Amino acid sequence: MNADDIAALVRRRIESRYRRIVFVHEELERINALAKFEPSAKQRVPSQQEGEAAGKSSAIEKLSGRSFEDFVFSRINFSVYKKIDVEEFQLLFRDGLHDYDESFYLKIFSIGRAEVWRTINECYVKAGPFYLCKKSSPLLLSIMRTVHTSLEFAPLLGSDDIADKNDLKAVAGVLDGLVVKHDDGMETKLFIPKPEDSNNLNIPAKAILCGTFNPLGKACTIMLM
Repeated sequence: MNADDIAALVRRRIESRYRRIVFVHEELERINALAKFEPSAKQRVPSQQEGEAAGKSSAIEKLSGRSFEDFVFSRINFSVYKKIDVEEFQLLFRDGLHDYDESFYLKIFSIGRAEVWRTINECYVKAGPFYLCKKSSPLLLSIMRTVHTSLEFAPLLGSDDIADKNDLKAVAGVLDGLVVKHDDGMETKLFIPKPEDSNNLNIPAKAILCGTFNPLGKACTIMLM
């Protein structure tokens, strides 16, 4: 890929990650509000740090226990997957499948990325500005919800995109300082982390590129490569 192709790919992947992060934060705020008025739910609600792990069943179990997990599941709005905007569908549920490693799908669904896409593609039909779900199933809803809310992202660029590790570091240098503007007015800034950022921002010391997202106006920094 040339420089323009890489830039376009990076911007698209930053956008898909941002939309997922925003959705997770919106869901957490909604569930937090509901939990305050739900007698059967635990009064403890997830913190922002715990919330950033939303979408992973193991993380949900750690943060609140079975009864709160049941409460969260009972409040999931699966109807959002009946009709999906074309641009959203392509960004998150087609091209966006590459936001996760092959091992991610094998671990959760025991099938690979290609089979996950085949399952989605067989269940949706394009109708004007939307994709409509023509055949739902527990597996499909599990796939859609997981792909929509998991923050267990693959590296922004991997060996499939850039084979040489030294080239990857060079690309990180080019992306340092890149600002991606989103439709809601928020911006995501990419940067090469300094040694002290490992503790200050709670990111791995091995990170060569990070991004600070601002879902709902709240800063959230994650490792990208």
